[in-house]
Amino acid sequence: MKGSTVTLSRLFKTLSVSALIALTSAGTTLAAGNDTEKPQRAAIPSAGSLSGAYLAAKTAQASGDLKTATDFYSQALSIDPTSETLQQDAMFAYLADGRFADGVDIAAKLRDDATVAKVARITLGVDALRKGDFDAATAEFDIVNPSDLDALLLAHLTAWAEVGAGRVDEGLSRIDQTKGAPWYQIFNAYQKGLLAAVSDRPDVARGAFESVVKDQTLARTSPDAFLGSADALARVEARQGNKDAALKAVDAGLAVAPNYTPLQFLRDRIDRGETIEPAVASVQEGAAETLYVLGQAINRGDGRDVALLYFQLARALSPRSPALLTALAGIAEQAEQLDLAISYYREVPENSAFRRTADLQIGLDLWYAEKKDESKKHLERAVRDYPDDVRAYTALADVLSADKQYAEAADALNKAIELAKADDAEKWNLYYQRGIAYERQKMWDKAEPDFKKALELSPEQPQVLNYLGYSWVDMNRHLDEGLDMIKRAVDLRPNDGYIIDSLGWALYRLGRYDDAVEQLERAVLITPMDPTINDHLGDAYWHVGRRREAKFQWERALVGKPEADPEQREKIQAKLKDGLDDASAATIKAEADGETATPPAAPAEKTPDAPLTPDEDTPGEDMPAASPDAAPATTN
Repeated sequence: MKGSTVTLSRLFKTLSVSALIALTSAGTTLAAGNDTEKPQRAAIPSAGSLSGAYLAAKTAQASGDLKTATDFYSQALSIDPTSETLQQDAMFAYLADGRFADGVDIAAKLRDDATVAKVARITLGVDALRKGDFDAATAEFDIVNPSDLDALLLAHLTAWAEVGAGRVDEGLSRIDQTKGAPWYQIFNAYQKGLLAAVSDRPDVARGAFESVVKDQTLARTSPDAFLGSADALARVEARQGNKDAALKAVDAGLAVAPNYTPLQFLRDRIDRGETIEPAVASVQEGAAETLYVLGQAINRGDGRDVALLYFQLARALSPRSPALLTALAGIAEQAEQLDLAISYYREVPENSAFRRTADLQIGLDLWYAEKKDESKKHLERAVRDYPDDVRAYTALADVLSADKQYAEAADALNKAIELAKADDAEKWNLYYQRGIAYERQKMWDKAEPDFKKALELSPEQPQVLNYLGYSWVDMNRHLDEGLDMIKRAVDLRPNDGYIIDSLGWALYRLGRYDDAVEQLERAVLITPMDPTINDHLGDAYWHVGRRREAKFQWERALVGKPEADPEQREKIQAKLKDGLDDASAATIKAEADGETATPPAAPAEKTPDAPLTPDEDTPGEDMPAASPDAAPATTN
């Protein structure tokens, strides 16, 4: 398959960190600690029994539907309010769903429960911080034998409680005395700077932030803390009247993440001479940043549930934080709770640096929520609202391509390419996507130069190598070079079933059927339900005499996911009835020698209804797509 498409669960990649990254809101202003307004939905039915409600809650929780889970937990608790197991599970669900008040009520009952005391006491401590009862918060955070991560979190939250109580020296000293794993360094320095800044000690804050910003290698540990330090340092300098130093701090952050929108936004405001607010304005906002930045450090894989808990605790302290809202939206998207994700994005304040990103992501989420006309209208409005933003045109092109409106997609990409800076690291992808749009319109004379330009800008992009190489082989042009390109793509992506399928199909087109079978069997093992890969393997089986297995693969293609399109189904059904005519490598080679161009076969896609996006080299296929509001993915 030359044109495998990546499912775009998010337009933007979240900054996450413990070894890597992920960044990831709209509507009603909420008082601190109030539960988040969620999308309206029909009331769930009564479970009728304790066991039924509990089972329904656990099932919904496992599927990521926390709204339904918490409703069923409430039903179960109304039947048996004394069950410790039920209370424990309900507390976690309430907190994860943003029902902070309900979570606090149960946490108070479980404060001394050996199983969940740590989470219960952290929750009660956050509630005390929220209310300004700083001594009570300090007492709750005094937990024995914490893990490395918990020890860091508790020390930072306690430091904020100390500052809230007016004990600034004690709070700063607590940070200095927090020793542990090497990765503590950047988090300690960032928090010390925030504590000092909110306590009106600019020289201490400057020194702490500078210790981070001067060492770009620290960004590999926590891009969030690194970029946060650059942002906060710039704000300290700007508030002290040091414009040049403020811009220098911004540039230090942009040197690590050139497309990081909050810093770009801040630079423009400093240039205009606007009054710059501090990074955090209160103890509550500072404690929320502690939870946020550490949550981002674990916001991937199995750590995502804990990250969600941290984010919701943080939101109880800072309910309008754009970064938190965006992070929560990203987790909702991962759980395919698209209406919830959209509701978070819509809460991002209009004057926030994250607002534009949120608007564009809403448009993409509407597409995935099967609100396709609304999605296109939303993104068409976005390009009018943000006429100089490459991302707006790219997002619109994504949904137009997914809707097979390739001419309109090409027009949007023309504008994106015109606007993109010459040194934009992602400019190759604009040419690649426009090449696809031209190729789908059978305009190969325009498509081929775009694919070549993409490779000129970024020579080792596996999807471009695959697409161009496959196209050449499929048109019987440049066979050796095309096959070499596909092999390079497979070397770069050895576990990508779609690219391996390209190699197998290219070998098939060359009449090397035994070799084709070997590669196509690998592709099917990796991507077993794709109809095109199964169809290709069936064709290869037919030509090596494995006729029964060929029919089995064709039948499998008819029930594959995603469903084969009508034209493909018709061809498969004809093969099931009549088999295949024999083709020979000699015939194909003869066409190639004469450079007889035939239109390339329509590429199959991973998700035919999904916007086209570049593949990523980030660990985990479920990672969101690239974000202008995020640093590039990094590993320790």
